[in-house]
Amino acid sequence: MSSSEKGYGGIPNGDLGISIPEARPTESSLQRQCVAEAFGTCVLVQVGCAGLCETVYIQAFSGLWQAAVVWLIAGALAVSATASISGAHLNPAVTLSFALVRPNDFPYRKVVPYWIAQLVGAFTAGLINLSIFHTAILNFEQTEGILRGTESGVSSATAFGDYYMLSNNVGSWYQALFIEGFGTAFLVFIIFSVTHPSNDALPSSAVPLIVGTSIAAMVATLGSLTGSGINPARDFGPRLVTSIFGWGWASFQGALVYIVGPLIGGPIGAFFADKVLRN
Repeated sequence: MSSSEKGYGGIPNGDLGISIPEARPTESSLQRQCVAEAFGTCVLVQVGCAGLCETVYIQAFSGLWQAAVVWLIAGALAVSATASISGAHLNPAVTLSFALVRPNDFPYRKVVPYWIAQLVGAFTAGLINLSIFHTAILNFEQTEGILRGTESGVSSATAFGDYYMLSNNVGSWYQALFIEGFGTAFLVFIIFSVTHPSNDALPSSAVPLIVGTSIAAMVATLGSLTGSGINPARDFGPRLVTSIFGWGWASFQGALVYIVGPLIGGPIGAFFADKVLRN
């Protein structure tokens, strides 16, 4: 069976044990895929960032590894829920990587619609979390003496967007760019490796857990440095929410690092998986 017949433009369908067939290029099928991307990204970001909210505002979690486990669960649930419909990209860097490295299976025309859907899902997740943790955030700001809307006020927005400048262990924007690029390259390398048609030894039902574990590994190892955004939608969507609800333009500090880094790193990881490891 050829790669186009297998349709490996996304995460394989765990229920059927085969890759998802490429949907016919009709407007209705693309709409359905975009709806799935929005829902899946919302699940990923809401659950993952809710774990950060529990850590930052309530101190319910005592270590970075606990937040990482929540991201593992979030990734596994989101992929499981949407893989059979859209391929469960849930990340603009993943979408760009499929379009660049596997263009026969994921056409370029779907990139922008997928990106928009992912941003909508992440924005919605930010709204949900702000509603859930509104009182906890206010209590945290009062206790810590944080004035929302100032440059230093982003200290109370770190469960939404990522801010490398708050870490003493990141010395510059280009170091942060490399960290975000590497983390995304790692994630996409794993995704492309486990979804490659030659990797028939791996049951497709294991893919959601593997993807979630990859996200968790990067959160656990890079989270104390840049926050390990490794997903432009996951970072920018919640940033938009904080910018609207009191944090203002200060919310966008360092935002380009979390967009450019993953969009560079993702295709690099995909290239090494498809063209080097399994060429």
